[in-house]
Amino acid sequence: MLENAIFSSRKPLWLGLDWGSTFGLIGVCSYVGSFAVPFDSQWDIPLIVLALASVLATLFSVPKGPAVSSPIVLSILLFLVATALSILTSEEISRSVRLSAPLLPSVLLFFLIANYFSGLSDTRLLYLTFSVVGFGLAAMLVWVALAYGRLVPETWVAVLGSPILVVKNDVTFLAVVAPLSLALMYCEFRGLVGVTATVSLLLSIVVVGVFQSRVAMVTMVASLVCTAGLLRPRLGLACGLASLVLILCIDAFLGFPLVAKFVLRWDGSGRIPLWLAAVAMFRDAPLLGHGPHTFVLFYRSYLEGLTLPSWLFTEPRIVPWAHNLYLEVLAEQGIVGLVSLGFLLACGLSQAWKIQRTAAGEVRTFGAAALGGLVGLCLAGTIELSLLRHWVVVTMFVLLGVIANLSFSQTNGGSTDDFKAS
Repeated sequence: MLENAIFSSRKPLWLGLDWGSTFGLIGVCSYVGSFAVPFDSQWDIPLIVLALASVLATLFSVPKGPAVSSPIVLSILLFLVATALSILTSEEISRSVRLSAPLLPSVLLFFLIANYFSGLSDTRLLYLTFSVVGFGLAAMLVWVALAYGRLVPETWVAVLGSPILVVKNDVTFLAVVAPLSLALMYCEFRGLVGVTATVSLLLSIVVVGVFQSRVAMVTMVASLVCTAGLLRPRLGLACGLASLVLILCIDAFLGFPLVAKFVLRWDGSGRIPLWLAAVAMFRDAPLLGHGPHTFVLFYRSYLEGLTLPSWLFTEPRIVPWAHNLYLEVLAEQGIVGLVSLGFLLACGLSQAWKIQRTAAGEVRTFGAAALGGLVGLCLAGTIELSLLRHWVVVTMFVLLGVIANLSFSQTNGGSTDDFKAS
């Protein structure tokens, strides 16, 4: 007995690690962290690391997250099946397959977060990773704006060369993940983590004002109000007003270009014709659509068949997406695709809301952040987002993974000390 006790006390620390959680964290945080690292390689290193981490987590540990019966897991399976059916019937199968590639890392991220994250410490580290990414991207964008001040925001984004920022409205990514930084600030404002989250959030708000993105501005205010309001109603109002005032102050310094867009370009800068073209495309292929990511191939021919009023601005340049996530999915994947996407988002929002009603402490705080981010993403989808954008797909599945993990842990009474403490 004594020998066994001595032997057990001398076991290396690494033997007691939760290897599933460890590999899951490595895979998820390294992939999310790569968003802030501009690199050009013929090999997708972040995806390779993520795939390897998924394999190792599966080999070294049994999944302890939600079963297939979970509403979110079922909704993801239905969404993937609907997407596969649409790809098989696509008018450009090779294009649909190639541009649907972000679904692979997104599903792996969901799998690792939902099934292998163990306790709030893992979720906290993921949120910190997003804060660091937001800080890095925002700092680089501010530097580019200062260095190339005479150029337009679209050129600033091109100069940066980020793997996820393609157009200026992609700064909406910072608005969608801003609630994660707000949650860290709320939990530990004075520590290093809280300071990092605070600086990241402030810089992200500054970027939204400098880059003059209407969708990012609306998303930033809405996501912060939703998150803070769930925690404390008065805090929600204060966060919304503070972010709005800061953005407007920056806009005033620049000569009110953002306000001018809201007043003078109320027709959506050419979005309405794109939406009408998407509806026309849906009518020709109502069940499974024309195929994922084929909007750009067909929308011009449908535009030519529409009788539009002369005062309605039509963008003369080629536009790769419909500037409305839901109408784009309707046109590309038909009613089956739209219903599956709607069910996916509805399950995520519903589960996150249940966490708010039943949880307490950091579980509730982190759940509010995930809900706020998902609400922001859904809102931005009405006027801008597209599944063609890598960060949209990845962020959506990450938020769903966090919600599924928190919901499962809460339902099962808290399987770890972190959840019990909260």
